[in-house]
Order: sequence, then C-alpha cells, then structure tokens
Amino acid sequence: METEIKLTYDQAMALAIDVAKAGAPYVSPNPLVGCVILSAENKLLSTGCHERYGEAHAEINAIKNIPEKDLQDCKIFVTLEPCAHEGKTASCAKKLAEYKIKKVIYGLVDPNPLVAGQGAKILQSAGIETEEYQGALKSDLEDLAEIFLKNFRHKKTFVALKVASSLDGQIALKTGESQWITGPASREYVHELRSWYDGLIIGSNTIVTDNPSLNIRHPRIKKENKLVILDSKGKLLKSIIDGKKYKFMEVHHKKNIYFATNEDMKSDYQIILFKDLNHLMVQLWDLQIKSVFVEGGAATYSSFIQSQLVDRFHVFINPSLIGANNGLSWTKDLTIPQLDKKIQLKNIKMRLFESDIYLTGRH
Repeated sequence: METEIKLTYDQAMALAIDVAKAGAPYVSPNPLVGCVILSAENKLLSTGCHERYGEAHAEINAIKNIPEKDLQDCKIFVTLEPCAHEGKTASCAKKLAEYKIKKVIYGLVDPNPLVAGQGAKILQSAGIETEEYQGALKSDLEDLAEIFLKNFRHKKTFVALKVASSLDGQIALKTGESQWITGPASREYVHELRSWYDGLIIGSNTIVTDNPSLNIRHPRIKKENKLVILDSKGKLLKSIIDGKKYKFMEVHHKKNIYFATNEDMKSDYQIILFKDLNHLMVQLWDLQIKSVFVEGGAATYSSFIQSQLVDRFHVFINPSLIGANNGLSWTKDLTIPQLDKKIQLKNIKMRLFESDIYLTGRH
C-alpha cells in the first residue's frame, strides 16, 4: 500500500540493497537481489527480495504486495538486471513487461550470459523506460552481488576471511588461549556471516586447540554449511580414525565435512587431496562450493592472504591490548616486502557491536 514516504533514486536503491540482504543465508548459487517500487510521485509502494534459491525473485515478491492498478506509471528499482531466461522460476523481465510500468532502474548488468542485457531489451520492447543506475551506490551494488559476480566472471569460488582480534592485532596468547577476545554481540553476528557462505574453512590446529563446533547458531537462521578442514599432514584425521572426538563431529553431517590433506587416506569423511591452496580452490569450485568463509587460525589466514586468494575481509576488533610478546598475530606468517605493496581494502564499511569495532572491505 502506498505510503507518504518519498524517496530519491539513491534512497530507493539504498533500500533495495538493504532488503536484499535478508536472503543472504539461502539464495546461493543465485545472487542477492532487492527491489523497491515507487509511485509516479516517488512514494514508496512496496519492497521485495529474493528470499530462497528456487523461489520467487525480488521483483515478483515486490509486485505481489500491491494491487495491479498501483503499478501503472510506477518506477521499479532493482539491484540486478531483471532476468530474461526461464529456469526454476519464470522470467522477471517478461513478467514486468505485462504491466504498465513507467520505468525500471537496475543496479548492475547481469553477468549471466543468459541475461546480460536481454532483460533490459525485453522491458524496452514493451515500452518501459529502462536505465542502468549510475549513482553513488555503484560500489555497494557490486558488494551486494560480489559472490555471484566472481562466480560468473572468473569461474572461481569467492573467499571471505573473518578475524576477531585485539586492537594490536592479536587473536590469542601464544599458549593458545583465545576465548573470548570479542564480545557476545560480535560473536552472534559472526554466526550470521557464516550463513552467507556455502562453506567454512578452518585449520586443523584451531580445532585441536579450541575444539569449536563450527556450526551456525543464530536465532533466526537454520542452515548447515559445508565444513572444510585444512589438515595437510592428516594428523587430525588420523587421530579421529583412532577414536578422538571433537565437537564439530557432533553437529555436522558427515556428508558436509571435507578433510583437505596431502595424504591419500581412507575415511568415512570426504577427502580432498590438494597440493596448495590454489589447487584446493579449484577443487572446491568443482564441488559446486561457490563461496567460503575462512575462520583461522593464524597460519591459515596468512597462507590465504599471501596466496592472494581473499576477496573480502571481515575484521572484528576489540579495543584491548594483548601485546606481541605473548600474543599471536593473525598475520604472523604474512610478508609484505615494502609499504607500497601493502594490502589496501576498498569500499570500507564499519559498525559497532557493543565495544567491538567491525570493519569489512574488499581486497
């Protein structure tokens, strides 16, 4: 129903970006997409997002919330070009073409060759003004669809890395003690972030030291991810074969647990034989794992960064000092030869979780 809220083009697209994120745990391998509908007078009529893979897309969820008569001369803002092809759902572009819509403003051209400009052509052929958004939120639109964009543009798995550290960059004491550096609000948000990705990557030393569950424990999200354990020498897996028990074994189905190792071993768990991290990423792509969330430890962080595999950083910083003398830095094995080679993050976003600072950016 029409409200009295009037939005500018940038405000409408910002709202579309925001509503799209509700689908983050469930849309893979599809992209996050949000849609906002404004009246001819730019009053907010409806919003919608792609909520789950195989179900209705954002545009369809937005238009179903309002009477057809309200769509006449309306403006539709959508974060990604409306799809042209028929798949698990009907073509959004063809559906929109059935209405007397004045204009569609889409954030990005869909990189899928089955769409890539075809959606816009369908709308234009129906007499609907069609425009690719070129405003201040272009980088935010790229961020929103970053997993999908990398998958289609490069045919590679998207890699995000999450760190929880002190102000001076320490993630634990040298003794291995690490719980807890950041607070409960940060930790709850980490569980939400886990749900945004297909798989979680963890080093075997972290499992031995912390014995984490590594599942998603969030009040609003029910999902089990793939779990990839980096166990190059197979020591952890051998201990499990010999009867050692860990928490992750209790909460994950075996079909979702992968041991990445250099050793050819027989096990009930799935084995990924890999030479190096680049080889591992190729195999994850072949397994249809479209995105991963790297959660440590320090050697794993450094290896992924040094191999230039990280696409996005999620960093939680508690305003406390631990000290490098007795601490463990999350970049302990990372080497930057000179300052002009430093890793600089782009399109930075920051927020507070109680006293913790959360910072995220693209590499």
